[in-house]
Amino acid sequence: MSAKDHPPPSRDELLAMAYVDGELDENARRDFELRLAAEAPLALEVAELRQLAVLARQVAPPEPMDSEWDRLEKEWLHTGGRSFSLLLTAAGVIGLFLWGVYAAATASFGLVPRVLLVALLVGLAGLFLVTLRARLRTLPYDPYTKVKR
Repeated sequence: MSAKDHPPPSRDELLAMAYVDGELDENARRDFELRLAAEAPLALEVAELRQLAVLARQVAPPEPMDSEWDRLEKEWLHTGGRSFSLLLTAAGVIGLFLWGVYAAATASFGLVPRVLLVALLVGLAGLFLVTLRARLRTLPYDPYTKVKR
């Protein structure tokens, strides 16, 4: 493909590139950020350019820290310990949640503690769902989604 196959970049694309590269002056940057908040396609363009910048940095040879992380990922103690710890944490959270539902359903204690326990459980579930929704909504804007660690 030659340069003739691609149209020249639009003014917005040039502004987005300058913004990502930190080349805009203070006033232009502030104006551009106001547009970013209001225009989703422009925000996606900036997110894609940031992803491209991150991918370009991956071409560099691995730094000593990266090689150490790679070595650590190959050790069974690290990967097995992490998996086992996450499994135990998930089992504990699920078990406590189910116990709380059971305790609230039975009449083992008064109405006020039962209502408070239900409020706590619903609140925790709500926080989890709101955080999950925010993560899923912002995923297209995350420049590190294609980075291999």
